[in-house]
Amino acid sequence: MMMLTKETSADALQIALRAARENETRWMEMSPEFSADSERMVQWASTAKLRRSEVERIETLLAEVADSSPGPTLR
Repeated sequence: MMMLTKETSADALQIALRAARENETRWMEMSPEFSADSERMVQWASTAKLRRSEVERIETLLAEVADSSPGPTLR
């Protein structure tokens, strides 16, 4: 099984974070106009919250990878 380095993991998380932020932005731009269809509005808001949660989760994972990487070593 191939082990990912912390650098590779951080790069992958950066890519995932960028994609998640783009998805969130696109979703917010597609905001439905006020509608009498409350179910549609609730569904849109729920999806917006999920997209925000995804961004926050990836940001947390990225911070954990950054915090666990050792600093430069002195020789």
